[in-house]
Amino acid sequence: MLGYVALNTVIVVWRAGSVASWPLMLLANALTVVLILLLPHAPATRLVVFLGGAYSLILSVAYYTQLGVLATDVGHLHDQLVQRWEAALFGGQVSVTWHERAPSLALSWVMHLCYGSYYWLAALPPLFLFFRRSQAAFERGAFVVTLAFYVCYTVFALFPVAGPRYFYGNATGPIAEVLPARIVHALLEGGSAYGTAFPSSHVAVSWCAVLSLWRDAPKLALGLAPVALGLSLGAVYGQFHYGVDALAGAALAVTLFGGCEALRAALGPRARQPR
Repeated sequence: MLGYVALNTVIVVWRAGSVASWPLMLLANALTVVLILLLPHAPATRLVVFLGGAYSLILSVAYYTQLGVLATDVGHLHDQLVQRWEAALFGGQVSVTWHERAPSLALSWVMHLCYGSYYWLAALPPLFLFFRRSQAAFERGAFVVTLAFYVCYTVFALFPVAGPRYFYGNATGPIAEVLPARIVHALLEGGSAYGTAFPSSHVAVSWCAVLSLWRDAPKLALGLAPVALGLSLGAVYGQFHYGVDALAGAALAVTLFGGCEALRAALGPRARQPR
């Protein structure tokens, strides 16, 4: 988290000339550092244990919003490059053509319902591990989900991509009128950050959340995997993400999960060697 705050500070200072709210962003970063430095010295209560694992997940909402401000003010997007990747891989803009070629109301219900599940799917595994499993399990799970958030945020800050709905508009027709679709569109209109499409953090975070349960709650992981799969497909079917966004998010989740324990060991406290 300190590493992300440091990088974020550099980016905010770099873009200060075009971002009016840069002093507030730097103040937020300073307060985050204070929180990180104070937490290890707090009494080891149940609440402090929870905050120690979850504070970065809670702050992810604020840092996500900040990314939208940075991308909007700078206005330097890479969508045309991603669209070329999309055409090369799928033979066209699959995020636009898929729902047009398969305008199924039932499929739209399922896809949008799964896509809208992101908000609880990202939060449920860490909460389950905290309340129903050990502190070690909670810390492992929170770490990999945190890693997914902030690796995606780093890419967003350096390589902003708006996504297909900003270039082609929202999906239209009957598939966009089903109730889950209307709810998802309302949520995105109220809280989606500009320039945060590639890789899909919805896909990366959801799969990392599911995989975080694999060791300590495999049955729950298997139960949530179809929802994460539907979310990944729904991101493209609903014209929220390019196909390559979803693929990159899934690949990132697998990569981060595969390397998270080695990274935790490298970042964790080292045993004092006897003299």
